[in-house]
Amino acid sequence: MNNLTKTINSYKNSPSIIYFLLENKPLTLAIVAVAAFIVRFLLGIQSGSAVDALSQALGFASIMSASMIAILLYFKDAVNMQLVKRISESGHAVVFGLGEVSTAFLTNESTNNSSNYIIFEKSTQNENIEQFRKAGMGVVQGNAFDTEHLEKLNFETMDYAIVALGNDRLNIELSIMIIDHYKEKQINTPIKIIVHIINQDLNALFHQKFVAPEANKEHKIDIQTFSFYEEAAESFFENNFIDGESNEIMQSYEDYHIAVVGNGELAMNIIYQATKIAHLPNENKLHVHIVDKDAKAFKQRVIKRYSGIEKVVSLEAVKLDDETLEYFEQKELWHKKNLTHVIVCYDDEEKNIKIATDLFNKTYLSAAIDGALKTRINFAIFNAYKMSAKIDADEESFKQFFTFADIKDICTRENLLDEKTDLIAKLVHKTYADEYAPNALYDLNDKAVDKEEIHNKWYEYSKLSDKLSSIAQSKHIPMKLKALGLKSVPSYKSPKELIEYNRKIFDAVLQEERDSLGLTDAFLQEYSKELPKIWGSDEDKKSINILYFPKEYKSMLEKLTRTEHNRWNAFQYLNGWTYNEVTSKPKKEHACLLPLSEFEKHELQLTVIYDLYSILYIPNYLANAGYEIIFREPK
Repeated sequence: MNNLTKTINSYKNSPSIIYFLLENKPLTLAIVAVAAFIVRFLLGIQSGSAVDALSQALGFASIMSASMIAILLYFKDAVNMQLVKRISESGHAVVFGLGEVSTAFLTNESTNNSSNYIIFEKSTQNENIEQFRKAGMGVVQGNAFDTEHLEKLNFETMDYAIVALGNDRLNIELSIMIIDHYKEKQINTPIKIIVHIINQDLNALFHQKFVAPEANKEHKIDIQTFSFYEEAAESFFENNFIDGESNEIMQSYEDYHIAVVGNGELAMNIIYQATKIAHLPNENKLHVHIVDKDAKAFKQRVIKRYSGIEKVVSLEAVKLDDETLEYFEQKELWHKKNLTHVIVCYDDEEKNIKIATDLFNKTYLSAAIDGALKTRINFAIFNAYKMSAKIDADEESFKQFFTFADIKDICTRENLLDEKTDLIAKLVHKTYADEYAPNALYDLNDKAVDKEEIHNKWYEYSKLSDKLSSIAQSKHIPMKLKALGLKSVPSYKSPKELIEYNRKIFDAVLQEERDSLGLTDAFLQEYSKELPKIWGSDEDKKSINILYFPKEYKSMLEKLTRTEHNRWNAFQYLNGWTYNEVTSKPKKEHACLLPLSEFEKHELQLTVIYDLYSILYIPNYLANAGYEIIFREPK
């Protein structure tokens, strides 16, 4: 037993002898057969003829070989069960189903030597199972919809449940079973359930009918839905500013453009993500050109899914057939001024490669070679292997041409579990409507920090829309930093060091503007004490004292304040909200869905503090998440 324990403990770093012998069955069988044959032959020849001994030895060798494999399989299962038990004793993740997305995710994790995963799979015949077992991950075989099998899992220590069975309906059904299991067993430890849902209509239904009513702060269940295409689109804009790498457009008042070439789920998600983040200090308008031979029909599908999208950006259908030369000779489109991105994003990667290649050879070749091409040409390759890196690195042959959406790059812990975004979003959610505290530090690793207060506010599902809005706000931080000539980078400094450093850099950039507007820390602390009146009686609302509300937008701070409100408006419109003088979350109606310039009531004007928080708390959010603010090199 001690030897078995040692094997299990060292299993993470090297394959066990059992696995080595099973993987090399011919060698194992040969060794066992030869050894058994020799032993039995020597014993047999002492008591009989050589012919009898030979016959007995051959039979014995066959029996011993088969027995050896059976014994090894038995011990392999024993090793796996011990491994599952050990992993379950502390924080871990369970992956339900081994589809393409979860397989890519676990492959990345095994490469990074992360092994605190248990795979719940109906069939252990999956060709990737052995690879993950060798990497130190546990495997539970069974039907996830059988509650008897679910009992094998330790939900008390489960940090994440990744549900990716390959079918939206089954994923939703299993997620509801897990939620119900938590309630029945009265489990109160936090868990994040990550559910793969491709169909956006089912996704919306899942949130409306199951997430909000079923989960609550008592059970600390956090639920995130995702699809590969959604993750790919988010990742694209995390790596590419929608207005381009330079500040040229941001510093102007000119409209800007992107061309989305596609008609499927990836194109739909690219448009959605672009619309969420396309908010610049000078209110430059974004024009999204939808390029396809059935562009008008796809545009209508976009509007149907995101009913308020045309209040945010201009959608323009461009009917072109990529099988014709005319497609690539549309200079009015491909060479349009301030066209920052061409994004070729059909759900068919072969088509993306073909269109991108033709664009390079027939449309942009001369400009690319001369170095005059400002537009960035991006095309989706889902299984890029080494091709993607080669294209991205070859700046001579493929200037301004870049790939994205490689499944290996998308299905990472950072993207799928989204821990950094979650942390920042939790802090956005925590500071919302609180008294201003410029040096607030909520280091969740610090025992002195009241984590319960932060978590309880996050798990309050009656405010689900606010929570989703907090996540969207966290995604816009890079754009705000860019406007200030700053950016963030991962840091090994402690949160306490980072808060001091970040505030010093950030405050220095805005100090002159804040002084001229009178927005000192002391002023904001006093002003923020008015916030509770918003939720008070009519008399409380009448007594609101408006000490500051922007009337002109000349300084960057006031422009960013307006930008944040515009971003918030856009997020609400995209998710089906409309304006009404009386806010009603069940009806998706909100009194703040107006431009800041149209705020007349005091209770509306006071909400500008939220927009100021979104800017002034950036150093705090980043410090807590382990990011350092530095100056950005001009492009």
